[in-house]
Amino acid sequence: MLTKLKLALLLAAPLVAGATTYAVAQGDAPAGKATIQKLDQNGDGTIDDAERAQAKAAFAAKRAARHQQALATYDANKDGTLDATERQAMRDGRLAKRFAALDQNGDGAISLAEFKAGAGGKGGFHRHARHGHGRTHGAGMKP
Repeated sequence: MLTKLKLALLLAAPLVAGATTYAVAQGDAPAGKATIQKLDQNGDGTIDDAERAQAKAAFAAKRAARHQQALATYDANKDGTLDATERQAMRDGRLAKRFAALDQNGDGAISLAEFKAGAGGKGGFHRHARHGHGRTHGAGMKP
């Protein structure tokens, strides 16, 4: 039974990925037109291979910069990697920043009013979606 499920998922994944790519390319996805405008450097309305490669390189550079910043901030023993203790310190630091952003009066507690204000009035910080699609941002969270 488990093997059949794995096989079904293995076969379905490329189909879903292809359909999503096609929808974004056609502009049918909610953010399709915005994505094409952002990545379309020559203004022809489509994303060609060169533009796709350029976007991929820009994403990789941005990710590498975030990684270097995390290492500079949290790599206490300066070995070039974050061990479990350093990763926990990074998570604690991020949570502390979010808490501070919600705790508007600085009393060390989050009231219901502060929580509602931080939730942006849309029912919570985020809906479960990957890469920020469909996210509702609260105070202190990245848009």
